[in-house]
Amino acid sequence: MSTLTLPEFADIPFVSAEHLQPPAGLPTGIRVVDDFLLWKGIPQGDLSLFQGLPGTGATSLWIKIIQNVHAQNKWAAWINGDSQLFPAHLSSQKINLKKLLVVKEPQEPEQLFWLLQELITSSLFEVIGCNLKEVFLKNHQLQKLKRLCRLHKVALVFVNQKATRFVNPLFSLMIHFQRDFITIQRALHRPTPFNIAGSMIHANFMHQFKNTARKLLS
Repeated sequence: MSTLTLPEFADIPFVSAEHLQPPAGLPTGIRVVDDFLLWKGIPQGDLSLFQGLPGTGATSLWIKIIQNVHAQNKWAAWINGDSQLFPAHLSSQKINLKKLLVVKEPQEPEQLFWLLQELITSSLFEVIGCNLKEVFLKNHQLQKLKRLCRLHKVALVFVNQKATRFVNPLFSLMIHFQRDFITIQRALHRPTPFNIAGSMIHANFMHQFKNTARKLLS
């Protein structure tokens, strides 16, 4: 009778499931989004793309992210484009303006690429947001930014008003914002596209809009 023997690699210690750690992420503060994503938020050390017309929640979600970053007493940076961030609005969202660097968007694409590299390699910022009409950076530039983000553990988020159905694999996370729902177009190791009802997202911002409306009417 022959005996069965375990292969040689049987002696290699395995890590139990409870000790496995998901890759680093920054929480969005929206539970349904964070629970779905492997990073429990947006990926840290990688590129994300938020797409949506003004008023659909893309910039508002970014503000939610920096609320959590500031709660940890860490810095964030934002490059202004068409949708600018205003101090009065940020203060109403309890954003720590002393921990937020806001930069005017350069006129030339090459200047923007240089600026993003400088912000990432400074290692001062936990998350960097960049508002653009459209993503006009070339793939080789995105690849370099991706490597720098990974090296310095920075989350880089592009907020783009011009939505596209093309899924660029250089972005580990792509979210398309619409008024009635959002679609997670790409998220590593998650089944996509994944739709989330807008009421589950926008409900987190409705009280803010109502407060602003009362101030305008007074």
